[in-house]
Amino acid sequence: MFSEVLDGVFKISVRGRDKEELLEISKVMNLGLDIEEMTRIRDYFSEIGRDPYDVELYGLAQAWSEHCSYKSSKRFLRKYLLSIGEVFLREDSGLREFDSEYYYVAAMESHNHPSAVEPYGGA
Repeated sequence: MFSEVLDGVFKISVRGRDKEELLEISKVMNLGLDIEEMTRIRDYFSEIGRDPYDVELYGLAQAWSEHCSYKSSKRFLRKYLLSIGEVFLREDSGLREFDSEYYYVAAMESHNHPSAVEPYGGA
């Protein structure tokens, strides 16, 4: 599945891999990608006729991580936070008026990889 093409640079064989093999690649590389995401990657690289380099998979894993894309919490943000009336939003936080005396502040910061692997170093 892995072939070194330069010193420390690997090409990852995803084309023609079944679901179990794709999940194994995600697990071994600590990508945190599910089968739908790995299948999309396989299909894309099959379409362009080559396998990805390890750095490409790490880049996709980071872009699609919870930290960057809020993939598991997006539906709750849409339903509960973004659907309410007036909100003062700023990166990673929001302020919502409750009544004439009180406001709610909602803040969110999430991490996936590398925090899942290295919790003290963080993402």
